[in-house]
Amino acid sequence: MSARITKASLDQEDAQFLSFHLSNYKKEEVSEKPLLSDSDAAALAPYLTSQAVVVKSVLRRRRSTQNTTAGDTPQRRYNVLLFGDSLTAGWCGEDGYSEYHPYGLRIQKRFEEEGLDVEVTVSGVPGELCAHMEERLKRELEQPGKWYDWVIILGGTNDVFQGYSAWDIFESLKKLYALCSKHGARVLGITIPEFDLEEANKLDYQRRIVNEHLNVFNNSTTRNTYTLFLLDKFLPMHSLTPEQRKFFWNEDGMHPNEGGYDLMGDMIFDVIYKEGKWN
Repeated sequence: MSARITKASLDQEDAQFLSFHLSNYKKEEVSEKPLLSDSDAAALAPYLTSQAVVVKSVLRRRRSTQNTTAGDTPQRRYNVLLFGDSLTAGWCGEDGYSEYHPYGLRIQKRFEEEGLDVEVTVSGVPGELCAHMEERLKRELEQPGKWYDWVIILGGTNDVFQGYSAWDIFESLKKLYALCSKHGARVLGITIPEFDLEEANKLDYQRRIVNEHLNVFNNSTTRNTYTLFLLDKFLPMHSLTPEQRKFFWNEDGMHPNEGGYDLMGDMIFDVIYKEGKWN
């Protein structure tokens, strides 16, 4: 296919484009290595500064009552929680943490197009570690009068940058999944996406090991409670041409741009719409 991708041609070529990169993704052998050195940690420190930002929003329009008549059975309302760090918050700005475009915007739009009454909640904390997410997730799940049919969890990039071992990151994610299941929500786990940051590229082996653990966990878990979406495979970074990469990824080498978040939303919606019961 042509290396030139435009917004006009993307819709027609989505399936071919993603299939092409999935089939050409070279799986490398990975193994555990020593954790982050002091010098590496110092180099990454500017990227890990704690930000006093919590992006939490409910992306839902007022229900239409135009076609509702007396005696109609009210449509069931569903609730979907998107939970994680800056990738969930949808950071895509270039000057601090000033601009957000969460992939939940596209998920909400797709539910509305299907005529479903779904409330999508975005809860993302830039810079947060999976190891520190458990209490915040617990508060989200235990809100009085609130329930979630699905919880979508995307985290781990910051843990990799901090030098946590792949096993520790995986164990932290499993605790989050178990907490959601305990509260009756179906879980969509998401693999850690690729990154291209000079100070952190030497840690990519840990990212890949975490994703391998998630794959094994997915294959041994009941399908109706947990599903895994391979974000690193379907929205790659390194296998894209420079022009393709500019269309999907921010120049910081860590976050998608608006086009990338929209594509994430479309793909993730397709997974939960297919896997869920929305009647």
